[in-house]
Amino acid sequence: VDETGLFWKRLPERMLLALEGAAGPGLKASKDHLTLLLGGNAAGDFKLKPLLVYPSENPRALKGCSKASLPVVWRSNRNDWLTPSIFQEWFTSCFCPAVESYCASHGLPHRALLVLDGAPCHPAHLGGLSPHVRVEFLPKNTSALIQPMNQGIIATFKAYYLRRMLSQLVQETSGEDRPSVREFWRSYTVVTAVDNIARAWAELQPATMNSAWRKLWPECVPPGAPELETVPQLRRSIVALASHV
Repeated sequence: VDETGLFWKRLPERMLLALEGAAGPGLKASKDHLTLLLGGNAAGDFKLKPLLVYPSENPRALKGCSKASLPVVWRSNRNDWLTPSIFQEWFTSCFCPAVESYCASHGLPHRALLVLDGAPCHPAHLGGLSPHVRVEFLPKNTSALIQPMNQGIIATFKAYYLRRMLSQLVQETSGEDRPSVREFWRSYTVVTAVDNIARAWAELQPATMNSAWRKLWPECVPPGAPELETVPQLRRSIVALASHV
């Protein structure tokens, strides 16, 4: 697993500048931000429910909504940081039960290896909290090189998210008597973002998840499996969508 920040209501700068023609001058990049924790197994057939850390526990957009029914694990922190206490609580109440359920459903021994980098939010004592989970920390300054989630998984997820958000923008604002670009952004709440996060995460295929382990554990990637090339393809589809705004 690994964490990443997401500006959930922001388009790339070039795209934002192009949109000024449709929305009028003064359309600014949103500062709305959240933190996600994403992860899955080496086989690629199991993805964890995303952990989402938001600056507010009860934002207005979630009024009347049961957090337990959300497609993410909702947690809050004033700075939307993933703290050691949030991570430990997630480990014991979310990760360990999910691992147990997966192993039971696949007839596997109840054992797992959790690979982490040395980020301050990852408590060093996690390995002693479960007899069924071994925790290994990657060597310092190697996360970008071998951490599986950093081998294209997070980048692919963000590209899927951007494509979904942009597709909604095009669909909602195209044609006469449709909402303006500004009106679309006003109506794009964190509830919509949560749904797009879940759908973007679901779009990552098992082969994509598995291929990310090539550098850390090459033996688990089938011989001849293609290198991950999803992001360039997604970028082309995003550019094509942007031309319709």
